[in-house]
Amino acid sequence: MQKFKWRHLVVLLFFIISAGYLSVLSITQPFLGIDLEKQGDNWVITNIDMGSWADRENIPIGSSVSSIEGNAPEDHFSVSMFEEVELANSFTIQTSARPFVYENIEQKGPLHWTLFIIIPILFFLSILAIAYLVHKRVPKRYSANQLIIFFLTIATGYLSNSGAVRDDLYSIFLNTSLFLVAPVILMHFLYNYFQELNIYWFSKKIVYSLYVFVIAVSSLEGVFLYSHNYPDAFGSIPGWLLMVLYIFLFSVIYKGLYIYKESPVGSIFKYMSVGMTVAFFPYIWLYLVPALLFGVKIISIEVGAFFLVALPITFMYLITRERLIDINFVISRVRYYALLSIIPSVLLTLGITWLMETISSRVTYVQIYLLIHIVFIMFLSIKEVLDFRLQRYLFSARYSYQESMHRMSKDMKDQSNAVDLMKVMRDEIRNVMNVKEIYIYSKHNKKNMYCVYDQIPDDILKHFDRELISYNYDIGSIIETEKGFGVIVGYSLEKLTMLWCKGKKDYTNLNRDEKTYLQTISHNANIAIENMSLIEDLVKELQTLKSDNTQKYPTWLSRLLFTIAENQRKQLSIDLHDTVLQEQLYLYRKMDDLIAHRHALEPTLQAELNMYKESLLDSIHLIRETCNELRPAFIEELGLVQSLKNLIHQYQLRSNFTVYFRSDEFKAGLDQERILAIFRVVQELLTNAMKHSEAKIVKLSLSNDEELVHLFYSDNGLGMDYSFKRDLFSHIGLSGIEQRVNGLNGNLEIDTSPGAGFRMTITFPYAAKKEVHV
Repeated sequence: MQKFKWRHLVVLLFFIISAGYLSVLSITQPFLGIDLEKQGDNWVITNIDMGSWADRENIPIGSSVSSIEGNAPEDHFSVSMFEEVELANSFTIQTSARPFVYENIEQKGPLHWTLFIIIPILFFLSILAIAYLVHKRVPKRYSANQLIIFFLTIATGYLSNSGAVRDDLYSIFLNTSLFLVAPVILMHFLYNYFQELNIYWFSKKIVYSLYVFVIAVSSLEGVFLYSHNYPDAFGSIPGWLLMVLYIFLFSVIYKGLYIYKESPVGSIFKYMSVGMTVAFFPYIWLYLVPALLFGVKIISIEVGAFFLVALPITFMYLITRERLIDINFVISRVRYYALLSIIPSVLLTLGITWLMETISSRVTYVQIYLLIHIVFIMFLSIKEVLDFRLQRYLFSARYSYQESMHRMSKDMKDQSNAVDLMKVMRDEIRNVMNVKEIYIYSKHNKKNMYCVYDQIPDDILKHFDRELISYNYDIGSIIETEKGFGVIVGYSLEKLTMLWCKGKKDYTNLNRDEKTYLQTISHNANIAIENMSLIEDLVKELQTLKSDNTQKYPTWLSRLLFTIAENQRKQLSIDLHDTVLQEQLYLYRKMDDLIAHRHALEPTLQAELNMYKESLLDSIHLIRETCNELRPAFIEELGLVQSLKNLIHQYQLRSNFTVYFRSDEFKAGLDQERILAIFRVVQELLTNAMKHSEAKIVKLSLSNDEELVHLFYSDNGLGMDYSFKRDLFSHIGLSGIEQRVNGLNGNLEIDTSPGAGFRMTITFPYAAKKEVHV
């Protein structure tokens, strides 16, 4: 948040007081809208502005104004300076029949109230709220001062239109100076905004030079208005200067867009380009340029100024959001809808103008076309949004193909073979589409052989033989015949798999959405079936890799499987620690705080809460212990020996045996894979001793020589019959130890018999040996 300084207050008061004056003026003074021209000694009415008081009162064009507030017309400042009748409470016109006197003029036009009073005032109040939000929340690095002043300048300039059309001199001065300085302030803001991002693509001297020109022209405007001597030659200068300023502004923006469109800030430039194009395009090309070049206005100034609302929306979105909407998508959709709307807009415009025979102005044709074109673009854009948001609520589930594909994707994850997956697909299609019987079959491409999932009538099979001989197959292809329709789910050199329906129950053909749905769901099913086949082939291949003599997998495979297992253990440990454990700790702290601060609790309730707290603490310790078992804590920092000592200490706390551990002769430096493998082997041996051996003494020793690491384990437990070696390795966890040792290119020896305890010796080399073949 920025500190509020006195100069900020002065600037803010200037805008608020000016806006208050303009609002009061717009409400109390009517917009007469009468244009005059000096013809001889008379001031003749040449034009009546649409929506004005004179338009509603049907003041006749061609009549002359004989007096204004009892004086000659040229004595009234608006006539002498601008050849218009404004800010007058009474005037007299002379027609061919008789004079008419108009007094006590009041503003009652709803159109004028909406465009010149209500909307500008609401816009200014909204800008005040936005300026407050920027002042409170936007960091200073975003040049918030320039942004706030720009917003207030645009809002006050918009509001000054209502006074300018009434020929109020202060309103005219504000309207000219504020609209001239607004694009310069915007360029100043852009320079400071991108300066914080270390992006420079135009000089700040340009901004200062434009400030000088704007101040000079605005000063001349003020002098001429104050002296009531407004030269005709000066009237078009502010407009041409405003045109030059807009050219500079758009040149700066589009130059930045061209330079940085592929950079990370490219989206920011695109947002600004779109926002300023929407804000200024109608005013420049439909009001300013036609007025300066041809003396006509396709839209009125109040309509053009209305689009300025896009500016605060654009820049507030840029500085308050961390993630921006996909502007490329928006631009492409609007461009597509604009092109799509050209022909219907032209045809509709021709039809309307043909029906309205009174239209004679080309400007009116352009206005009608632009209005229709914009309405078409807005309609198509809103329709797309509504289709996305409301379609699933407005249409029944039977025809919600998108939801069906989502359900199908979820159900696919639970299937382990192609047959079950095809049945899921069949049930889903039957549930979504209004179809008759559905059959699934596979046909051999070279032999007249079928594999059916359910009994298929003979006439259907004969129909297949006739219709499918010369068909060019592809996944997702749809075949329609008089017997029904089918979709190809699988196709290879050997067989074709198809899902066939006997037709829809309402005897109609497949529509476009149904065909797209069938093709999409068949492609998804085919991908799932191919993946299942690949997995089955992989499992079979792995089974063949297992040695028939030793029943061991190749070393590389053992290492791969245990690496995957350790990664899963690590992820599970992280998930438990970051979710369940943290939630338990939070509940424990809340319960402890409750017991400590609620002194009014009954003793029995407090004792019960203490019991629950202790149970919760036990659960926390259990979760921590589980996390440590899944992923040994600090094993990399502590090293293998200290980690094994910590592990042994944990097991002795939970068991009835005593462990004697020797590691004096271990000096080897092992990699992380071997350290973790030894840790897991010891962990498994101690678990077996605790669960099965009933041992009282366990001995462990870890040592090494110049080439090998030696791990020895023995206990005085029950032992076992080692003659059933394969069964032994399959049921009490020793198979995992064997595979780990195998993965290290090591050797494992076991010496055990009933009642004689259990002994295991493991040896493996320091480093892995590269395997030549499997």
